[in-house]
Amino acid sequence: MNLTTTQMEFYHENGHFILENLFSKDEVNELSSKIAAFKNFKHLPNIVCEDDGSVRSVYMPNRHEEVYETLYRCERLVEPCKQLLENDIYLYQYKLNLKRAFTGQAWEWHQDYAYWKIDDGVEKPDMISGMIYLNDVKSYQGPLMIIPGSHKFDVVDFEPKEHLEELDELINSLSADLKFTVEQSYIKKMANKNGIKVLEYNAGTCVFFHPNLFHASMGNLSPYKRDTAIITYNSVDNLPKILDRPSYICSDVYTAIKPSKMTFC
Repeated sequence: MNLTTTQMEFYHENGHFILENLFSKDEVNELSSKIAAFKNFKHLPNIVCEDDGSVRSVYMPNRHEEVYETLYRCERLVEPCKQLLENDIYLYQYKLNLKRAFTGQAWEWHQDYAYWKIDDGVEKPDMISGMIYLNDVKSYQGPLMIIPGSHKFDVVDFEPKEHLEELDELINSLSADLKFTVEQSYIKKMANKNGIKVLEYNAGTCVFFHPNLFHASMGNLSPYKRDTAIITYNSVDNLPKILDRPSYICSDVYTAIKPSKMTFC
């Protein structure tokens, strides 16, 4: 599939664009049906848990379930990203973010590229993420919030967090208490200028967004879960220079993806 000129212009101006109903109900159901199995892998380092022991994130879910291997290669995701980055792409990072009903924790305001630039040595933000909704998501489930146009900043100053200085840096890249969060003055400045957009959409929607876009989400106090798959693609000419983080966080396989037209069910 090819994006229209209007869609591409919207992305470059606003730092995101949205394709509703990109995946069918049957495909979403197939993806969702595999999530329960990840409870069996909580002992592995690529599974991040909440304080209550529930699974918060699963990194590289394709290592455990074949359907997630099929997903990130899907033409419906790969071709728009190649078009926007004007290059071949590879899988940089892949995760499931799972917000449990009643207790799912928040994600603070941040830019993804801060981690990839500082921790992985990626020189340019020639990257894009696609968030696939695996549930219908309303405002009370802690949906993604973004500030349109904030991607036009490079990596901005961080909110001071002295209490994290002596803690494990890897854990605080993945937990609810993120180490690199956007300094509050930038958030207010951009929110006053462009507003905050709350992304309430149905299951099967994909939100594509720029790695410098300010984004966050509140905790989920509702009785309904909020599960998403987030796939980050990187240009094959933009490889990381620092290789300190585990490969489930920063992939060390740089093979250009050959998009697939396969469905999952």
